[in-house]
Amino acid sequence: MSITSDRKEPSLRTDGAAANRLTEREWIDAAFRHLAKANVDDIRVEELARELGVTKGSFYWHFRNRQHLVERLLEYWMDRATIQITRWARSEQASGVERLVRLMSLPANTPPDKHGADIELAVRSWARSEKLAAETVRKVDRIRADFFADLFTELGFTGEEARRRAAIAQAFMLGEAFLKTGMSRAERLAVVRGCAERITATT
Repeated sequence: MSITSDRKEPSLRTDGAAANRLTEREWIDAAFRHLAKANVDDIRVEELARELGVTKGSFYWHFRNRQHLVERLLEYWMDRATIQITRWARSEQASGVERLVRLMSLPANTPPDKHGADIELAVRSWARSEKLAAETVRKVDRIRADFFADLFTELGFTGEEARRRAAIAQAFMLGEAFLKTGMSRAERLAVVRGCAERITATT
């Protein structure tokens, strides 16, 4: 279940047109677009309201202030980038190796307009200077590490060996998302599968 509210605000547009009523998710998505193209400092209430075609006052239907918005942004990022993904991966009926391949393939399979890698990089940069962002990144990394370790445990690896292989898989997935290699999607997926096969090999 999404952690964002679907509650819509009363129309506050003043142009006489039939106004679309905004949800919290629409505000958060707009904030993510600004975060992806610049950094957290680019998230300004006035600019978001102008971009969304509403008055600044409509922002306060969902958020107490800008700090509340960025807090919700971090909550939603953690949910979307980790909790929902691990829930999806756990529900997959594939074998451990195939589930690992599907998980590690997510960056290559994510449409460019979702800006997943750009958002991840921006949040990690943000975490270098802001305590709440740093705490959120630590939680996300821990959840991901535990999930990867569980996958390797399913494959028969135990203790420290499962954690080491999990760390390799996690690092590969992040690196593959950030690198701009110019490879096609098919080429990227082939590299992912090759890596998954190597780190799950027992000999």
